[in-house]
Amino acid sequence: MTQRGQTTAPSVLCPFAPRISPHADAVHGWSLHWATRHGLLDRPGARAAFARARFANLMARAHPDAAEADLRLATAWLISIFVLDDLLERALVRDPEPAKAAVDEVVRLLRDRRPTPVLAEALGRPLAGALGEVWRRTEPRVSPQWRERFVGHVADYLAGTLWEAGNRAAERPPLLEEYRRMRHNSAAADMFFDLIEPMHGVELPRALLDDPDFAVARHTAGTIIGIFNDLISWPKEAAIGDHHNIVFAFQREHRLPLEEAVVAAVAEHDARMLDFQLARDRLETRHWGEPSAVIGITDLVHWVRGNVDWSLESGRYTPAELPGQRGPVD
Repeated sequence: MTQRGQTTAPSVLCPFAPRISPHADAVHGWSLHWATRHGLLDRPGARAAFARARFANLMARAHPDAAEADLRLATAWLISIFVLDDLLERALVRDPEPAKAAVDEVVRLLRDRRPTPVLAEALGRPLAGALGEVWRRTEPRVSPQWRERFVGHVADYLAGTLWEAGNRAAERPPLLEEYRRMRHNSAAADMFFDLIEPMHGVELPRALLDDPDFAVARHTAGTIIGIFNDLISWPKEAAIGDHHNIVFAFQREHRLPLEEAVVAAVAEHDARMLDFQLARDRLETRHWGEPSAVIGITDLVHWVRGNVDWSLESGRYTPAELPGQRGPVD
């Protein structure tokens, strides 16, 4: 429970076997060139940090059966959103109004299908160009119905980012239930789950999208990813005084010592993992004869497991910060 004088997370439940695409290394090399070409790695040390993060590995684990070209597009999306998230986090604290305008411009880009000069002004030309490219490459693959669903989920993610920034500016720690609700948005899970479809050239059948168990599976998968990321990142957030972490929400609301708050967060992670498994099992009994439905359900599993494995191998986290795992490890 403790390591080098620090509290660390006990093992989390993750009962799925890891997988990774054979294209992971090739896409990693491509992603470094792509981010450099778009001017996203111009800050000192950015190129080395990017190489250590291995963003392509997360997409290769989330979509292990996708073609190399599709993994390139998925990775370009991930890089763009990470850069956007970092930009908004810094800009919203420093100067909120232009950053809020940038949020509006991102949504407008996705709805109007083309970048505007205002977008480049709000985000800077490198990021505006990257977002414009990934959207131009994605949009021909999808229906208007998918696009509206995706744009709605991007708007939810951006609203979560604005909510966090407003709390930081007001020095207002969120309540636990409020944090649970808004963390799902700020984690951007729904928009990346939507991208499962164009990555495989499918669109999920209406019967699956309307199935209550699919809604449970998607929601709990996003919650699991958000909690796991909180269990990794809370030492960094404690160091900078950021209240946005489920560990701190448990600590404040239930007046727990830090170690007990970490245990409570792990328990919530594991409870949601069991909910996810049950919903996934019920879906398999009803939709396993539909190839697109199988892809949509299976890649949720890949996302849940892949996020753990990427966190263990990515240079974004130190070993002391990483929870262990209970369940298959190879």
